[in-house]
Amino acid sequence: MRIKAASGIDLKALCEIENEVFDKNSYALSYKNFLYHIGKNPLFVCEIDNKTAGYILLLKQKQSSKTRIYSIAVKKEFQSRGVGIRLLEKSFTWAEENGKKAIKLEVNAANFSAIKLYKKAGFVKIGVLTNYYPDGANAILMEKLLDIKNAL
Repeated sequence: MRIKAASGIDLKALCEIENEVFDKNSYALSYKNFLYHIGKNPLFVCEIDNKTAGYILLLKQKQSSKTRIYSIAVKKEFQSRGVGIRLLEKSFTWAEENGKKAIKLEVNAANFSAIKLYKKAGFVKIGVLTNYYPDGANAILMEKLLDIKNAL
């Protein structure tokens, strides 16, 4: 298992994962979205046996002491193999190295497996976003405090 910064050669695989994992009610990212973020925000992919297994996209939020996980997805064939936790760990490392005090995300309230993973990784629920998704589903807002010794 290897985590690396995404580049243009990963675009096709990123789109395949996005289309497999997210439906139309999940604000799925497009090819153009990924192309934009590759140059602007931290976007990491996890590879297993030279196959892209998953990705995590962070938003820098320059004027904030927090980083936001904008999207994380793991291809179905690689789920339950530690890919999600490794991607989260990479996001924690990046955020700490960049002086952030916390990392936050929102998750569909019905995505119990993701919520379980986030809790295992140290996230706590800090709020609910009512009718957040196009189908009216709620999102849970979660946050993890980071090692503040490196924070600004």
